[in-house]
Parts: sequence; C-alpha cells; structure tokens
Amino acid sequence: MLVPRIPIQNLLSWMIVWTATTTSFPMTTQGSQSGWQARTVLVSKQGDNTVVQSFAPRRKLLISADPQVAIEWALAHAANTLLLAGHYLINDRIDIPRPGVTLIIEQEAKIELNATTSHTSIGFGSNRKPGYWQIVPLIYNEGHHDVEIILFGTLTHSLWDKKTSGKQTFPLIFDGRNEEKKCGITGGRIVILGSSQQSFWIVDSKAVDVPLVALDTGLDAALVLEGSEDCRLGMITNLARIKNGETGETVDLNSRNRGIHIERLIGERSFEIIDCNESHASVDTIVSIGVPRKLTGGEAQSGPRFTSRQSHLTRSLEVRNTLILGDATGAMLTPTIPPLLKSLPRFSVNAIVDVDLTKGQSARFQKTVEIKLR
Repeated sequence: MLVPRIPIQNLLSWMIVWTATTTSFPMTTQGSQSGWQARTVLVSKQGDNTVVQSFAPRRKLLISADPQVAIEWALAHAANTLLLAGHYLINDRIDIPRPGVTLIIEQEAKIELNATTSHTSIGFGSNRKPGYWQIVPLIYNEGHHDVEIILFGTLTHSLWDKKTSGKQTFPLIFDGRNEEKKCGITGGRIVILGSSQQSFWIVDSKAVDVPLVALDTGLDAALVLEGSEDCRLGMITNLARIKNGETGETVDLNSRNRGIHIERLIGERSFEIIDCNESHASVDTIVSIGVPRKLTGGEAQSGPRFTSRQSHLTRSLEVRNTLILGDATGAMLTPTIPPLLKSLPRFSVNAIVDVDLTKGQSARFQKTVEIKLR
C-alpha cells in the first residue's frame, strides 16, 4: 500500500492515520507552527504499533505495526525525525528516502533486524571468500546528500553464517557509488555516542563530517572509509569490551580515499589504530591506551570491499603527534547526553575517555559536539 506524502509545511494542518487495515483520511487541526517544531516528528512504540506524531501540538500522523515503515515515512515527510525509547524490530533495512534529513536515535531506543523476514542485502567483497558475505545495513543512505545520523541508542548486530553463504548487519552505511565512479554523496554528518558491535561505513562520499565516534565494544574497526574525499573526522574512539583488553582498528581507510583529516584517534592495545590503504590522510594526534600491537599500517594497494572508485595506487599518512600510554591500567568511556525532548532544538553532547595510569596518575580526553535541529 502506498503511503501518502504530505508537504512538511502541512504536517500540522492535516493528520494522516494509516494502518494495514484502514485507508487514509485527513483531519483538520487548529493552529500552525513555524521553524523547527513544524519540521520535527516523533517516532515511538505504543504497544505493538509504532506511531509517528507531530512535535507540537502532538498529533498522530501515522500508526503502523511495522517500525521500518513508520521510520521511513517519518523521514520522507519531516526534516527532523526523533526515534524515542523502545525496541524496534525491523523487517528490512531502513532506507533514507531523500536528502537533507536528520535522524536522532534516543539513548533507550534499540533497532534490531528481524531474523525471520526477507532482507535486502548488498554485496561485500572478500579476497578469501568472493561473494560470500551479504550485508544488511540497519540504516542505509544510498546517494542522498546532507543526511545527518545521530546515534545515542543501540544498533543490534546480527550474524547468519552458513557453509555456502554468510549474512550480517552493519549499523550504518553512506553509499555514494554510481556509474560515473565519482563521489555520489556530498555533505552530511554522523555522530555516534551509542552502542554498536559492527563498523560504520562511508563509501564514495565527499565532505561528510564525523565529529565524534565513541564506542567501547571492542570493534575490529569503529569507522571504515572507502573511495571518499575531504571528510573531516573529530575524535574517533575504539575501546576494549573488557578491562585492559584489545581492539582491532580505530579507523580503517580501506582504499581509494583522499583528503581525509582526523583530529584525534584513540585505540586500546590496537591491532592498528589506523590502517591507511591506498589513501591519503592526516592525523593531528594518535593516542594509544596501552602498548599497541601496531600503531599504523597500510600499503599503496588494497582490496576494496564496496567502492566503485578507480584505483590510484598511491598512499600517504601524516601523523603529527603520538601519545602512547604504555602504563595504562584501565580506561572508561563516559557519555553525557541531556534529556532529548527537554533540550531541543539545540544541545551539546560530550564524550570523556578517562585512562588510569600507574602511580595513581590519570589522563583524560574529551570531545563536545553541538547538535542543532534543522
């Protein structure tokens, strides 16, 4: 069934309620709002249904038993979509439907893929098992400019591994691949201060801003870039899942990236804090919590997983400062996120990494990011 699309300026003058068993109908409401309130909707769980409501006044715009349908509908009709507390079991990936939208996922919100439904996957290259892995992005931005994803909640990882084929979820992919083999996405923003057990990907995209990724789930790589240009990364942190544990890579520049600037990388006894393959990047500061197994790595030729960009077979990596905290005895990530609905339309979030050292000493690293609704 097609969901009717309503111009965002009319969200508060028309209410559309849609379910799998009823048809759409309009209802006139009184009054109007301007600015961010008129461009913002709330998505919440109410019993077995997912409900989309206007921000002010609160009016139900859509009711659906399928959270994926509700979230995509909200993104199609509002500039700002706020996903509130609840467990959202989606039947397939959430596709960003258009450019210039913001999705904020609250701390107590969790998105998980339904294992019993059919999934739309994308191929993932592998030198060892060509064509083996099929990837289901939980949130997928294919070719849309200026998209902002802000994660405070949880994107649950799922893995199906069989002898003939394997399938797994990735939390978020910006995918700008196109036939011209140029960057098909320009602009956008990613802020990660929630929880995930897999890597976040930026593919064939230009000028994407990633001021903060702060994770303590011991990932193989917190953030992966392929075929991307002129992206600015702030504080990217990959801490171990257990005390004094190890991580893989903090940032993986997998292949064919140019003009990547990184403010600070933090890794904990990393396999490589940054892996720079067939890419050009600069890093202001690398911080190693504990002695790294390897600080940096990479080569001028690599095996791409997603990108459609042409190979250039060149590499450069400039690291301006390096701090190795070899006597670290523990590390802790502390996020500070204000109550979402009480803080709109502008608020700041903060990530603090505290490192305990021997002899009672300590080190602290922090990053503050301002969030502003459209």
